[in-house]
Amino acid sequence: MNENVSIFLNASRWLAAVAVLISHVRHLILVDLVGVTNKTLLCKVFYFITGLGHEAVIVFFVISGFLVGGHTWERWRNEGPRLRSFVSARVSRIYTVLIPALLVGLGFDAIGLHWINASELYTNALKYHTISLDNTLSGTLNLGTFIGNLFMLQGILCGNLGSNSPLWSLSYEWWYYCLFGLVALSTFASPKRRVVYVALAGSLVLVLPMKFVVWGSIWGLGIAAYMWIKYSRWRPHPLLGMVTLIVAVGVSRLSHNTSNVAHREPISIEFIRDIFLGIGYVVALVSTSRLSLRIPGVRINERLAAFSYTTYLCHFPVVMLLVSVGFQWFGLDLQVQPTVYGVAYFFGLCITIFAYCFLFSLVTERHTAQVRNRLNSLLAVRKLSGAGV
Repeated sequence: MNENVSIFLNASRWLAAVAVLISHVRHLILVDLVGVTNKTLLCKVFYFITGLGHEAVIVFFVISGFLVGGHTWERWRNEGPRLRSFVSARVSRIYTVLIPALLVGLGFDAIGLHWINASELYTNALKYHTISLDNTLSGTLNLGTFIGNLFMLQGILCGNLGSNSPLWSLSYEWWYYCLFGLVALSTFASPKRRVVYVALAGSLVLVLPMKFVVWGSIWGLGIAAYMWIKYSRWRPHPLLGMVTLIVAVGVSRLSHNTSNVAHREPISIEFIRDIFLGIGYVVALVSTSRLSLRIPGVRINERLAAFSYTTYLCHFPVVMLLVSVGFQWFGLDLQVQPTVYGVAYFFGLCITIFAYCFLFSLVTERHTAQVRNRLNSLLAVRKLSGAGV
């Protein structure tokens, strides 16, 4: 892979994870912009930057399509399908963090629900009018929901486990892996097997909710970006790429319905905005392959990206618990004005949770390669050329 593309991807991964984290913290700690009494320009910029959580998830979809779909397609094209290797890579990547995250998140939510709920975050979250908390958490802390989330059925047959709202996008990712694998197998397999794989892919499309399938095109943009870089002679100038991304992010953020909790937007509006943002990110990503100078910060971006998945998946239950502790034990109010006190509380909490996610990754995400090797041995996977994704 082009070095600048790799650096840009790493930077995008950790920045997107941080964007989701700070967006969730800000929604709980500070009032929404509409409730701010003194809307200075600096305040508006701050709210814009700390409100990019949804945009970050869309970027994650494109990155996943690039790293998983693009790389796998190219490898299978050159070496033939390697289904067991693909399954091993995806299972180890997802479940090395997911299983501990579900267990720890469940424990944090149980503690908060039974002993630290003076804020009513766990039983009356709707009073805080934040889209990250749109259900009664006490109704999702059960074995059925745990098993459903373990098998990626959130958004299909069950809700997210407890407070961990970011789990919604993980089920999208998982089923995109499955659909992609079936489509790729049907492309490279023998004619007899092709019919089976096409039938399975078609059945999966019919079973999955419509939104899962439609948003799959955004994941597919990542594959398109990979092919664009790999085979196209023309690539956009880096300046054009960055401007396109900035415009796409700005349009996405500023066009969001500010009352989306009470009045959800039509799915068509959501999709148009998200696909436009995905295309903007693709143009920026492809443009970095034309840079003549290396993007700085190789090591720091690699290190921060190394626990971006953990940051995304594990932050919200601990956000809930710490905010509830602050409210009940120390009298720290929720959704306050962005004064010096409010902003200091916000940044302090963000830094604390980011550090927690790093420590969590040391016993989970850091061991993904070892888990993958164990699975490879169990599945008798042949060693492949090139690094796994």
